[in-house]
Amino acid sequence: MGQERYRRVDWAVAGLCVLSATAFVLLSVFDPGHELAPRVLTALLCLTGVVVLLVRPFGRQAWRYWVCSASFSLFCLAGLIVVWDQVHEEDKHVVIGQVVRSTEETTAYLAGELPPGNTTAQIPTGVYLESIRFAASNEVQVSGYVWQRYPDSLPPGLTRGVVLPEADDSYPTKQAYRHRDGDAEVIGWYFKTAFVQKFDYSRYPLDRQDVWIRMWHPDFNRGVLLVPDFRAYPQPWHPERMHGLDPQFVTARWQPQSTAFSFSKHSYTTNFGLGRYTDRPPFPELYFNLLVNRQFHGPLFETLVPIGFIAVLVFAALFITTNGDELRRTFVGFTSFGVISFAVSMVLVVAVRQNAIREATAAPGIVYLEYFSFGLYLVVLISAINALLVTARTPIALIRWRDNLAPRLLYWPLLLGFSLATTLSTLG
Repeated sequence: MGQERYRRVDWAVAGLCVLSATAFVLLSVFDPGHELAPRVLTALLCLTGVVVLLVRPFGRQAWRYWVCSASFSLFCLAGLIVVWDQVHEEDKHVVIGQVVRSTEETTAYLAGELPPGNTTAQIPTGVYLESIRFAASNEVQVSGYVWQRYPDSLPPGLTRGVVLPEADDSYPTKQAYRHRDGDAEVIGWYFKTAFVQKFDYSRYPLDRQDVWIRMWHPDFNRGVLLVPDFRAYPQPWHPERMHGLDPQFVTARWQPQSTAFSFSKHSYTTNFGLGRYTDRPPFPELYFNLLVNRQFHGPLFETLVPIGFIAVLVFAALFITTNGDELRRTFVGFTSFGVISFAVSMVLVVAVRQNAIREATAAPGIVYLEYFSFGLYLVVLISAINALLVTARTPIALIRWRDNLAPRLLYWPLLLGFSLATTLSTLG
């Protein structure tokens, strides 16, 4: 009867392997751009099933259970590494508004956004960045140059200048150069100021941020439109070549990925005191975007190394949690109070690490790296509950089985499985 039951289990596991392998192949071949989570999960199911078929964790030999537990844990760890690599290398450029890469694209975009026959004055504007520094979670210090080209055909009396509305110093006053270029006057300013911007740290430390320079013309009441000065850059515009960025660009812990101009429409519930208020349609505003990737190795490993060390200590504590006789408990030094005290001390250490993450990001929600702390909270809590159950007058069957073997077998699969699941839900 027992052999028949094992045979049925083998057939069920074999069927699961075939289905998951088929799903993985279909996802990889026919839909390679599909989300990463289904492929990782199907591969995990298939590989785990193969190990179960080969090892057959039935009967009294404990090593079979350990092989299955270790294999599933290693597969989860490999899945984590694959997801980290894919997320870090993915080419998703999310910028504000509509990206334009040439004068033709700019003209086509504005033709669809402005009323027919619109005669709004357009001033070509360019940006060159030298350095950025994240001074705080939502504040970035930027230095560089901004210039404007004023054709002689512009209406007379237009103010020469540019406004950086999101900067501490919104009006650059340090004129760097001024000269004639054919039928236009070119004026450039140097700026070094801080910008307050809202960044998304939900994927920290595998996050990618868009540092943008938003620009206005000083004459609010004249409807002047700033457009990219593409003639000042190599053509065609390739974002990955990072036009408008100093080759010796300086930034700490961030890697530049691309640059781009974009337009975003804004509407305002005030006219800034210029006459009587009337509703106006949204007006396109010019942005210069710099996309940067965080160099994640430092923040990731400076958090995961101590968390991994704590996880090993908690796992080792499970081996002194025994439901053997009183003499054996005395020999290994096991008491439920001692295990709970140890668990509390580990929770405090993890809480300190989590607080450091919160201070580094100041994010309103939960960031990715915090889930590893939550996973450790979970296994520490389970280990404390296990210690109480072991010392109960009538321990449950799972605790009595092979002298508390089940919690040890399930420890790493639970911890790494939880880490992989939260990684896929957050990053995948």
